[in-house]
Amino acid sequence: MNSKNTIRIAGILAAAFAIGCGGAKGAGGKGGTEGQIGEDGKPIISEEAREDFDKIVVKFKEAAKAGWTEDSCSSVAGKFEKVADEHANLAEAMYNVGAVYRACKMKDKAIAAFKKTLAKHPAHQLSLTHLAVYDLEDGKDAEAEAKLKEAILAGRNTLEAVPAYTVAATMLRARAVKGDQEAWKKAQTNLRTALAIDSKYMPALYQLAMLYFDIAVELKKPSYLTLASLVFAQAQKLDPEFAPIYHALGLIDMEKNELVEANKAFEMAFKKDPNMFEAYMSFAAINLNFRGYDAAKMAFEKAIGLRPSNYEAHMGLGVAARGLGDFALARTEYNKCAELEPARTDYLFNLALLTMDYENDGTPAGFQKAQKAFEDFMAKATAEHKKDPDGAKGPKLSLYDKAQKRIETCKKAVIQIAEAEKEMAELKKLQDEQAKAQKELEEQMKKAAELAKQEESGAAAPGAGEAVDEAAIDAELDAEAADAEAKAKAEADAKKADDTTKTEEQAPAEGEAEEGEKKDAPKLE
Repeated sequence: MNSKNTIRIAGILAAAFAIGCGGAKGAGGKGGTEGQIGEDGKPIISEEAREDFDKIVVKFKEAAKAGWTEDSCSSVAGKFEKVADEHANLAEAMYNVGAVYRACKMKDKAIAAFKKTLAKHPAHQLSLTHLAVYDLEDGKDAEAEAKLKEAILAGRNTLEAVPAYTVAATMLRARAVKGDQEAWKKAQTNLRTALAIDSKYMPALYQLAMLYFDIAVELKKPSYLTLASLVFAQAQKLDPEFAPIYHALGLIDMEKNELVEANKAFEMAFKKDPNMFEAYMSFAAINLNFRGYDAAKMAFEKAIGLRPSNYEAHMGLGVAARGLGDFALARTEYNKCAELEPARTDYLFNLALLTMDYENDGTPAGFQKAQKAFEDFMAKATAEHKKDPDGAKGPKLSLYDKAQKRIETCKKAVIQIAEAEKEMAELKKLQDEQAKAQKELEEQMKKAAELAKQEESGAAAPGAGEAVDEAAIDAELDAEAADAEAKAKAEADAKKADDTTKTEEQAPAEGEAEEGEKKDAPKLE
């Protein structure tokens, strides 16, 4: 994942506004009856109502400092609701019911309380701003913008308008980052207006630091990093406990490539505010770059605890789990991303990566499975996935191109494995033949050794199939050949003598003898 981009997106709504428990707004109880409009145009509030209200505000602050629990949420909200029921014109009482529920992350109850406030007080600026932020978190930008305009028009120069200006600037800043060039100036104007009304409003200072940071990065104006640092220094002097400003400092340090300092700043942010989602995301992302998978896993899990349906947090946890060798958890988190935002499909690339590099058994089937996973990603890849991060001529590849290269690698691996298996089979065959020949040789050597031992001890000649004395055999054969030759000569001599005898007994007639001798005389060999 792209850590810098993830961090900056996460920070868009961080501390967009900080609306705590509102104080009682209205004229004093003297000189009129509660419910009537005073000379300043505000409803008259009795001293009793004001005292009841102020006591609960103290409880609100104590509970917020200690950390909200289910009991403290119900208790404080119930007290404000009781005041609201007893004093219908005290708008801040019902509004603070909503503020408590928002702090306790009880979204539905908070929205109901803000709407109930607006039902009696249609121009209540803080309730409108809170509802606008909920719309932003739900992706309803148009509805959010309409509510913010309504809140500002209800009193352009009031303190209650400051949060609306700040949230509006946050929306404009997000548009500017996406390419709306006019939004840069509009965002700056809104923040300057907010700070002109309340120069110590920390969320506006935070957003101004972030605006300067974005200008430095997006518009390639490094001098704005210096401005962002100056805003941070000012904010830190005003309220060193304000957590989001440390998040801004971390981003500035990252851009300066001071990663260790950035990591410290992000950690400081979530230590000061354990509910700061953006700080956890930033800390986790930078630790992934360091391969600090344990720290990243912890931070992503904290972030998911705050926003269970956040796609980036689940994706990040999957990457961290993969780095730690917990492939089952990695696959679970990628599949969760598929449930949350199936159209994004980069989870498919990560599933394919997991299949190829971490779950692959190295067999042709393993690579073929990985190949199919990457093909599934390519079939569903978005236009964004096909864009090269640094342009067509840059060295960085899009996810789509990376998937294509991975597929080619899988195909080559299958061929290479098949060739290797064939070579291994041939090698095994050769090894088997060599082993057989070695065994036969060893057996012959053993028999020769046994024969030599027998000869030394005067033992009988070996039987059939055993080793023999070749010299002795040759001598025996020579003797037999000599005997055969002598016998053959004796037989020839005997035959010659016999033939001579017969000739003498059958002598030819006169006149025929010479011819007969010529005809019948034996040939000399």
